[in-house]
Amino acid sequence: MTRQGNDRLGGPRGAEQGRSGPQGPVPAEAPRGAVDGGAVGTLVATRDVSRQTGERPTPGDSPPDRASRPPRAVRPAEASRRRWASERPQASRGRWPSRLPWVSRRDRGGTSPAWSPAGLRQARRGMVRRIPYPRGLSPRGRFPRGGRAMGAGAGRAGAGRGRSARGDVAGPDARRGGRNPALDGVRGLAVLAVLVFHMDSLRGGHLGVDVFFVLSGFLITGQLLAEWDRSGRVSFARFYLRRVYRLLPAFLLLVLVGATSVVLLGLGADGAGGADGARSEFLRSLAASMLYVNNYLQVTHQSTGAGWLGHTWSLSLEEQFYLLWPLLLVVLCRWGRLARRLPAVLLAGAVAVLLWRDLLIAHGASGRRMYFALDTRADALLVGCALAAWLRVARTGAAGEDAGSLAWRRRLDRVRSALPVLGPLALALLTVGALTVPADWGPNPSWLSHGGYTAVALVAGLLVLALELGATSSWLFRGLAVAPLAWLGRISYGLYLWHFPVVAYWGTDLSGALGRWLAIVVVALISVALATASYYLLELPIQRRRPGTARRQPSPVPVPVPVHIGRRDVAEKWGAAAGRVG
Repeated sequence: MTRQGNDRLGGPRGAEQGRSGPQGPVPAEAPRGAVDGGAVGTLVATRDVSRQTGERPTPGDSPPDRASRPPRAVRPAEASRRRWASERPQASRGRWPSRLPWVSRRDRGGTSPAWSPAGLRQARRGMVRRIPYPRGLSPRGRFPRGGRAMGAGAGRAGAGRGRSARGDVAGPDARRGGRNPALDGVRGLAVLAVLVFHMDSLRGGHLGVDVFFVLSGFLITGQLLAEWDRSGRVSFARFYLRRVYRLLPAFLLLVLVGATSVVLLGLGADGAGGADGARSEFLRSLAASMLYVNNYLQVTHQSTGAGWLGHTWSLSLEEQFYLLWPLLLVVLCRWGRLARRLPAVLLAGAVAVLLWRDLLIAHGASGRRMYFALDTRADALLVGCALAAWLRVARTGAAGEDAGSLAWRRRLDRVRSALPVLGPLALALLTVGALTVPADWGPNPSWLSHGGYTAVALVAGLLVLALELGATSSWLFRGLAVAPLAWLGRISYGLYLWHFPVVAYWGTDLSGALGRWLAIVVVALISVALATASYYLLELPIQRRRPGTARRQPSPVPVPVPVHIGRRDVAEKWGAAAGRVG
């Protein structure tokens, strides 16, 4: 055999030990694993003889010749490896998760190939432990290295999302059920701030409504963009049906109890006009709330709705947003240039709202016009929308990995490094604002109308970004995701609805009898009790009966059974185990 043939026979280990093959010594410079059929036959024969005799060959022994081999045909390892590599899908392109047995450890950053004994052991451990998880997600919620999760829109903004673009953990529970417990905690703090504000004990507690607006824009836009990326369209019927099932049951219960108290029983008749005045005020606010124009009613005639519906102006404003925003978003996504620059377009819209307020103030608009109208408060919603669009473009690219997507990703990486400082700073600024910022619905607009609302929205958006991308081990995330506060955020809609009549009917009397802060605690407990009953007895059962909410069983991940790797019995056993686990 030529020197070229000798170079292919063995590796450094055989040369160092003085082992000689049938054609001569094995050179030390041959790469490990680069063997031909003859060498494999020699090694397999040596292994089979050692199995039959129970003796281990010494380094100086010569292996038996080819004629002494058992009659069982053994496929050469190199040919088996090539055939196996040609048959398996390319995991490096993200078509399959890297936890399946036919993906080598090298695809996950290791060194052992799948056809080696070490690779087979690793594949076996990986199959038993990781097979049942759908959509290509491992137990840690991480996408396969080098690819996306199964499904076009899996793990994208909003819903998403177990790890960030750079692999930072977003939390073991942050994506369970599509909810981020820290964002629920922010919502719980916001609704408590509004409650204390209505008890005349927190000067800037109305900023909790601005936080609600930012969260609404962020979450709704994330859901719509995820659906667009997943299917190439947005189902308006499904979206509006979800909104109806989510918002109407608790609101109709409030209306029913309020109508019974005011219209039938004549409660709340202490104001001007007596019982008739309370009934007319309630019915006027009810009509405006049912038509979702209560915010513009507050601009012309500020009313508490006989103590029941004065706070529903924010619900009317959000319903107007829900009605218009999906249509506008689809138009933007269909327009290629705007779709690639969607975060910048939305931020420009927030700046346009700021300039529009200044223009209205220059023409004599009042503070009520600035505070209650959609066109003057949409900047907070647009900041949340821009944040969701930014995360979506930076993580997956709006139309591929073009220069615009990479630029947004680089910006996000620069911001990410500062989030451990910016997140707590944003929370501190919101706390200071809740303690010091005055209300702005008087006849003369305050500094909030001159850019203050936009600044508050940006600070709230920074807090949302820190909780969405920051590490879950940080004290900020753990403090806001604490179970009682996150649960309060989940029932925050009912708490917002019911706290207003509780404050209107019992707040003053309790403050006089118990003192201000003890009265706040009692009002909060009563409101939480009513919201809990509404959530568990009415809202959840109705949402579970919504069409399309039946939980689908995840389809088992298809696992090909390897039969050409030299260990047929072990591979078939692994395939059967995968079928049982899946």
